[in-house]
Amino acid sequence: MRGEPSIWTETAAWVEAIGAIAAVIGSGWVAARDSRAARGREERASAEALRKEERAALATRTAALNLAILAATQIHDLHVLLKDEAWRGRVTRVSASHMLLGTERMLTAFPIQSLADAPAMVEFSRFPASLATAAEVYANLETAVRAAPEAERGEIFEMFQKQMQRVDVSATRQLAALRRALLFDVESEAETDASKPIQ
Repeated sequence: MRGEPSIWTETAAWVEAIGAIAAVIGSGWVAARDSRAARGREERASAEALRKEERAALATRTAALNLAILAATQIHDLHVLLKDEAWRGRVTRVSASHMLLGTERMLTAFPIQSLADAPAMVEFSRFPASLATAAEVYANLETAVRAAPEAERGEIFEMFQKQMQRVDVSATRQLAALRRALLFDVESEAETDASKPIQ
């Protein structure tokens, strides 16, 4: 009878040891699972933060490009108007140079540092000056035309139209340079390359 308690004692000790080992393994597995879940949440949060940052950067680049397009379009429109014989008679009554002031204010108010890229900031910074130059050319035209006799106005228009043409060509080049600096041309090329069939 003495052997029986020792067998039960040993069995109980083994059961207790196995239970303790299982508890340790189980708690380790739970801790590892929680750690993996926490790491997964952190990775998802980090990826979402990165996506938000990329979306904000794209929105900023797009806003800068849209403002530059507006400025270049207004300069081009003025150039076209100076070539239009029908418009020339209205110059003494309608001041197109005033419509540029709102766009110029938007350009100068744009937070250029948000572009976070030196070449893009440099290219964008050229547009307020181009718009101011176009406004000055047009304002000088208005003054000259109003002061000149009717017979001399055609020559004055030709002279100022050539000046506005130079500003227009320059703004068009600046717009292309800004598009490249903002990496929009790179994205367009990548999309074009991706759409090509593999040979």
